[in-house]
Amino acid sequence: MLMGWTGYVPHSMKNAYFHLPQKYARILWGWPHRFIERMDNVNSVFVIVAGDGKWSEGFDTAKNLKQIPPNYTGGIWTNRIDRIAPLFNEDND
Repeated sequence: MLMGWTGYVPHSMKNAYFHLPQKYARILWGWPHRFIERMDNVNSVFVIVAGDGKWSEGFDTAKNLKQIPPNYTGGIWTNRIDRIAPLFNEDND
């Protein structure tokens, strides 16, 4: 954790795919924008999961989506794409 604030990205985090509960995301170095940029730069995908990561918790409602930081560019987990997809358009991608 301490090394992350320097901008260092461990080899184990390169070319990887991560799911992390929203509850823990706020402690990541540079969360959200710098962290996501660092993951993009090392060819890694980061997906935020709703709540504290209980079984397949997703951002399934408009209310849930309000918990995501403004201008967040990482992935989000949902179990109800049919409900949230209409809330997105080209103007707020």
